[in-house]
Amino acid sequence: MPDIELTRSHSLGLDGGRDAVERVAQDLETDLGVRYEWDDNTLLFGGQGAEGEIAVDPDTIQILINLSGFLKPMKGRLKKEAEQYLDRYLDET
Repeated sequence: MPDIELTRSHSLGLDGGRDAVERVAQDLETDLGVRYEWDDNTLLFGGQGAEGEIAVDPDTIQILINLSGFLKPMKGRLKKEAEQYLDRYLDET
């Protein structure tokens, strides 16, 4: 069971959703050194004490994040930051 689970509806379609998630991943890679790769329409990521996946569907994006023991005490704050980050990228498109 993931430590953080988020689902967001969007109206970007599959390609637009993938583009938004790709921009999120590129910024996380640049800013935090997070590694990522695509497996079909799911982005797999890891680094900085967290790993998980972002599944893109034509009308939803679901994020599942597993935190290291070190980050688990900050789960609430990290979830809020992940929500804000995702919402910002979905609004930019």
